[in-house]
Amino acid sequence: MRAITLVIRSKSFSSLIGNGVGALLGLFTFASLARFLDKSEFGSWIVFLALYGIFDTLRIGLVLNALVKNLAGAKTPESGQEVIGSSFLISLIVTSVYLVLVGIGYMVFTSFNLLPEYLYFFKWFVLVALFTLPHNFATWLLNAKLKIKSMSFIRILNQLLFLGFVWFFVKSDPRIENVLFGYALTHFIVSILCMFLGWSGIKHIYLATKEVLSKIFHFGKFSMGTLIGANLLRSSDTFIISNMLGSGGVATYNVSTRLNEIIEMPLRSFAVTALPEYAKMFANGQLKELKEVFERRTGLIFFILFPISLFSFILANWVIYLIGGLGYADSVIILRLFAPYMAILPLDKFSGVLLDTINKPHINFMKVSLMVLVNVVGDCIGILLFGNLESVAFVSTLTFLAGVAFGYYHLKKHLGIRIRNVFIYGWDEFKFWTKKIIANGR
Repeated sequence: MRAITLVIRSKSFSSLIGNGVGALLGLFTFASLARFLDKSEFGSWIVFLALYGIFDTLRIGLVLNALVKNLAGAKTPESGQEVIGSSFLISLIVTSVYLVLVGIGYMVFTSFNLLPEYLYFFKWFVLVALFTLPHNFATWLLNAKLKIKSMSFIRILNQLLFLGFVWFFVKSDPRIENVLFGYALTHFIVSILCMFLGWSGIKHIYLATKEVLSKIFHFGKFSMGTLIGANLLRSSDTFIISNMLGSGGVATYNVSTRLNEIIEMPLRSFAVTALPEYAKMFANGQLKELKEVFERRTGLIFFILFPISLFSFILANWVIYLIGGLGYADSVIILRLFAPYMAILPLDKFSGVLLDTINKPHINFMKVSLMVLVNVVGDCIGILLFGNLESVAFVSTLTFLAGVAFGYYHLKKHLGIRIRNVFIYGWDEFKFWTKKIIANGR
């Protein structure tokens, strides 16, 4: 019983529960919108999220990892407050630049009548960018401080509010304008709450210093490039399918990929707690311990997630029906092709976290850039040759295999990490915890 209690009380488990609930709520919201909106409007909603996600990823990439790493290395409360204030100021500057670019983009698109069906997106880009800033920064700061329960509360509340809006308003009037309004409104409400509770970090903005701003920017520029690349990696499929096969293809493809939320849920949970922990171990020179912890933890998560990949292949029909309903039966084969991709996600995710930890963010950026190149070229060739979505799903697995090979080559070079040790020690760890939980649960 003690082993179970230790697991439940751990920060990783708290993060897992928070992300799990948030992911399930997000999945339920996605499934609801897939049923309430027609395919073309649902496809437009996915395109909006993909386009806005590029900016949001830029902001997260520039600030989050640099905030965590510098806050972990802060020697005094005052230096910690300087890190927080400088990080918030950079977030505000990035948001302001984005708003200017959106305004310029709107004028250009209007003048040349470019993509008129998406022009109304621009006003929502502005509102959502402003409304999400305090809310997003609060989650990054709470992550850096390992206040996992508070961070989970914010994310779950945001998901609950948006889900409630979808069911009470969008269901009765299923238009994408209503979806966008609800998305902006719920972020605004949660941001106001974060500022009221003092979680947004805005009160420290006057403590920003030129030195800390420079440190955060120079570390964050590579993390930003990495996360933009990761976002492009996810959204490139959407953009290519939208242009070559239409918005209906976007909807069909994204229904099949939604199960990735379940796979990524524990990955995000462990990454949230791993980055601050790894950063402290690296700062203290505990390289041998860092290597062993990484190999065991990454392998353990692989073996925890592998059954989900296996069952998603076997039960693909039921999964697609639960997510999208009867109208998305053609997504079943795509989900089955995604099964191997799901299994290797943890190997790729944690190699990137460790590369950032050991001050190699530029290598992590190169890894993601390689993956984007493989994915874009592979998608285009696959659609041109076969003209179907199945080829896109198959290319995704090849893409992540390329990323895993590149990442572990450099981790072996700089830290002695061996991918075979990930499987060997991970299996030992999986057996140990399984036996311990079973024995203590009797």
